Amino acid sequence: MKSILTLVVLVLIGMPMVSIAQIDTPSITGRILQTDIQGKQIPVPFANVIWKNTKKGTVTDESGQFSLEKREGSINEIVISCIGFSTDTIKLKPDQKYVEHILLAKNVNLDEVEVKSRQEGQYISSLSSIKTEVISTVGLQRLACCNLSESFENSATVDVGYSDAVSGAKQIQMLGLAGVYSQLMFENIPFIRGVASPFGLGYVPGTWMQSIQISKGTSSVTNGFESITGQINIEFKKPEHTDEKLFINAYGSLKGRGELNIHAASKVTEHTSTMLFGHVSSQFGESDHQKDGFLDIPTGHQVNLFNRWTYNHPNGRGHSQFAIGMVNEVRKGGMTEYWNTSGNKDGIWGLELKTERYQAFAKSGYYLDKKGMVNLGIQASGTYHKQSGFFGLRNYQSMQKSLYLNAILQITLSKSHSISTGLSYQYDDYQEQFDLLTHDLKESIPGIFGQYTFETEKFTAIAGLRADASSYYGTYLTPRLHLRYAITDDIVARASAGKGRRTPMLFAENTGYMASSREFIIADNLKQEEAWNYGLNLTTNIHIDENRKITIALDAYNTSFTNQVVADADMDYKHLHFYNLTGNSFARSYQAEITAEPIKRLSITMAWRINDVKITESNDLVKKPFVSKHKGLLALSYSTRFDKWSFDITTQYTGEQRLPDVSENPKASHCTEFSPAFITIHGQITRRFKNIEVYAGGENLTGYTQHHAIISADDPFSEYFDASHVWGPLMGAMYYGGIRLFIR
Repeated sequence: MKSILTLVVLVLIGMPMVSIAQIDTPSITGRILQTDIQGKQIPVPFANVIWKNTKKGTVTDESGQFSLEKREGSINEIVISCIGFSTDTIKLKPDQKYVEHILLAKNVNLDEVEVKSRQEGQYISSLSSIKTEVISTVGLQRLACCNLSESFENSATVDVGYSDAVSGAKQIQMLGLAGVYSQLMFENIPFIRGVASPFGLGYVPGTWMQSIQISKGTSSVTNGFESITGQINIEFKKPEHTDEKLFINAYGSLKGRGELNIHAASKVTEHTSTMLFGHVSSQFGESDHQKDGFLDIPTGHQVNLFNRWTYNHPNGRGHSQFAIGMVNEVRKGGMTEYWNTSGNKDGIWGLELKTERYQAFAKSGYYLDKKGMVNLGIQASGTYHKQSGFFGLRNYQSMQKSLYLNAILQITLSKSHSISTGLSYQYDDYQEQFDLLTHDLKESIPGIFGQYTFETEKFTAIAGLRADASSYYGTYLTPRLHLRYAITDDIVARASAGKGRRTPMLFAENTGYMASSREFIIADNLKQEEAWNYGLNLTTNIHIDENRKITIALDAYNTSFTNQVVADADMDYKHLHFYNLTGNSFARSYQAEITAEPIKRLSITMAWRINDVKITESNDLVKKPFVSKHKGLLALSYSTRFDKWSFDITTQYTGEQRLPDVSENPKASHCTEFSPAFITIHGQITRRFKNIEVYAGGENLTGYTQHHAIISADDPFSEYFDASHVWGPLMGAMYYGGIRLFIR
């Protein structure tokens, strides 16, 4: 099957090469806008633009822009639609190449002279060839979302949990596997990866984000070879497409966390805009809900700055962006008396981590011909990341220097055929030291890729292949295939298959085990990780009326590893063994999700997921630890007329998880083989005024916590000490409040 897939991809990519001279089909480009309360025109993202009486169309991007191939024959009308707006039909002139149109909102309040439209908080794109779940700004505001790690509470696709009971590091899972197997992108540029993976989710403030797009399975080859279980792409707010000249968000919780977020946009010249983002947060309150002498979450602070610039070329045929950011963070955890004792700290276990991070991004897009049939995109980023500190008596140092370059040439060959091809380059310099062990790696990876797209009104096929030459692991091929078929206007089936690879970071990806007495044992000649992923999904829309519908989504995905670096915590309680996979390792995930609006302004999301994840350890196929087989979600959201009040509540069910084997420990340091199932509830109330929003809410309202999260907490320097056995909440109910201020 795998060799057949590779052959099919090669053939499909080669087909259009013989007809590259047939570039003759013109296209329509344009922009969809709306008018805000100040009379300013702002973009409408994710609006559908479709040829009348067909399913042939596209979706506007975050800037409200779109590109659509012209149709042959008598069809010369496009239909523009978006949730919360009136649907419009536009008749095009024979020689028309550009469309700029303003959609009108359906709900108008004349008393306040205010126009409001309702945007879905979370939805599935119906036209995308790859199934993509979108979390919009509305969805991000349904909970406090202090950072990216807290933005998935309403998503059944992504799970979030602590890696250990002392560092505060949060990790995600997708399709039953750790978040490092998912590619985390910033506007389609690789973002959080390498040594930043254990704490990187906390480096993205929630208020900075405009949307999050989540796709399962392998992604396009144009974005690299690393995506195995999925891709998470985050979009920051953009200066030229926001009506907020100044935004301020102040947040505080009863657990002693305070946060301030600010961003300001300015139009510098006719073609140049900039936006400055600022974030300051502090965990100053000390909490020991477990009563074990350890802080439940570390104290500390974070300062985060980000500045982006955009430039629209005067001739209208290009757009460029540049951004630079920095993060400075300090975490202090461990035993409560460690930081309250100024003298001798012998016998007291403490943790401290200091992080410095700097990143720069640049990307440009150009139309190389007047018809917009040949486009060139260039992406670049650079990263410097340094972290230092200690876990008890064990020191940890890490450093990463990375450079990423990507050039994509997109050519429309004819009505149904297009290709994308390009070159990429990834350079990574990693240096890690934990205790007396070191893991240094310099890897240079030039790559070349090609992708062919065949598209009709009902069927789309995207076949891609890339070749990369790693200076450390050699040359390898990455084939990928995506299929979409519109069975009816409201029933869409999708399938995907492909391979992904990644270079493992042994220490950074296992910081949870650093908070223990385990010694790391590393085998020789560890390989690059490699896996195949196959997926099927079906999305159905059932219309209640013109504005309301029920969406049903069914998914099935299988990830099968060819090579994997196993971090074995079951072999014995004293060590964590790293070695190459010698048997099977797979993750099978099945999910059903229903989203409905049974009555006006009430949104309901229900989901259930089953994960079957197993790995071969010491020649035995066992359940992978810290993965729940069952996961349930019920999210309710209700808004009063004109969205003056919003009420949101999310209930999650997490099934039992297998825990690492510590049966050799003394009885006092034993753990159960499986964790119990549990339920958590989060809720928030929001009151909106003209330029102010006030919100209050709570997390883990049931107060459920994992008892005895730290093994041998009373003797932290014994051989049995282990703070990595975390499977549930560490704190009880947490209540918070905040205010958002908009100056337009």
